[in-house]
This record gives sequence, structure tokens and C-alpha cells, in this order.
Amino acid sequence: MKRIAYFLIISILLILCGCASRQEIVRFKEQLNYLEESNNRLEERNARLDSLLAAQNDLMQTLRADFKSSLTEIDERLSASENKLDDLSYFFSQSLKKLEAPRPNPQVDTVSKKNSNPPSIQVSPRELYETAYLDLTKGKYDLAISGFAEFLKNFPNSELADNSQYWLAQSYYAKGDFAAAIPQYKKLTEVYPHSDKISDSLYKLGLCYQAIKNSAQANKYFKEVVEKYPSSTEAKLAREKLGLKGK
Repeated sequence: MKRIAYFLIISILLILCGCASRQEIVRFKEQLNYLEESNNRLEERNARLDSLLAAQNDLMQTLRADFKSSLTEIDERLSASENKLDDLSYFFSQSLKKLEAPRPNPQVDTVSKKNSNPPSIQVSPRELYETAYLDLTKGKYDLAISGFAEFLKNFPNSELADNSQYWLAQSYYAKGDFAAAIPQYKKLTEVYPHSDKISDSLYKLGLCYQAIKNSAQANKYFKEVVEKYPSSTEAKLAREKLGLKGK
């Protein structure tokens, strides 16, 4: 712009002084037009560059948000997979012990059998638990819910009771019935406070409340996970939900 103004001033001075020929004036005009066109092209190029930079920034922000969301989802899936692997490991170890153990051959009292009513539960606690868990892994959530509920009704003091309570809640959660899952997760934290499933249950309570649009309760349980189990995988995920990453 300074150069254009300079040529313009020079042209005017030459005309006023009568020192410029018509050919020089034409040449000055051509140079002036050329400079104006060049300046316009530069302004257009700068405008396109600004637009491209803005679009690039928008794209980077979108990619960061998608990447963060994907990482959170991966962490949640890893946490769920770890819980399933723990129970599968227990399931197979107990099944192996059962196969290796010698089976007794009890004497059947036919008279007593005729005169007595059959027990309500015909299978062992472990068999009932393993059957319900197998239904859960196959996506048969209603059968799993019935199986775990039956287990807890008949064997509330079993060493598998806390796991049964957790997987009962998980069955409702997997089914998408978050309102029904909430009291089951709460029951685990109240009845089995020393269970190794507590941190995951508290985090899942936060997710359930989040799913039913109750942010206050969701944040309450996310904070409880962070405060009580700060080193757990669930605490890391809860910090993400609370926007406390890196704190």
C-alpha cells in the first residue's frame, strides 16, 4: 500500500509540475494498476490462509475430543474385561478342582426319600453361581438375573455372595435397566463393604445416574471413587468424568 501511495503522489506531482509526458503518465497508471491487482491477490490469499487455519484448528479440536472419548471408552471396556477375566479364572479353577476331586458314592435311603419332600435347590451353590454367570456371558440377562437372585436368596453368606450381588447388578446394567441396577450396586456396597468389587460398583453407580440424567448423584459417586480408591482404574475413569484429568 505504501508503494501504491508513493507512485500516486509522484504521478500527481509530475502532472502538476508539467514534467511528465503522456507516455510516462500511462506507464505510471499501468504500474499503479498492477500494484493494486497484486495487493488484491495477496489479500485474497491471506484470507484463504486464515480460513484454512481456522478449519484446521476446528479439525484438531474435534480430533482431540474424539480421541479423548475413545480413550475413556477403551478404559471402561478394559475395566469390565478385567472383572470378567477374574471371574472366568475363578470359574475355571473351581471347575478343574471339581473334575480332579473323587466323587463320593452315597448310600440312598429309599424309605426316607419316599417320605420326605425334595429340597428346593437341587444344585450346589457353586453350580448355581457358575450357571448364572454363564448365562450372563452369553447375553441371557434375564436368566442371569434369576440365577444370581436365587443364589443370594439361598446362599447369602457364601464366599461367592458378593460376586453374585455384583453380577446381578451388572446383568441389569448390561440389559440397560439402569434404574434396577442402582439398588443392586448400592446393596453390594452396604452388605459386602469388604468386597473387591466396591470401587467398580461405585463407578457404575455414577454411570447409571449419568444415564438417567441425574448429574448431581453421578458426580457424587465419581467423587467417592476418587476419594476412597484413588489408585484404582475406576478412579482414573471417574476423574475423566469429573474433568479432573491430570489432577
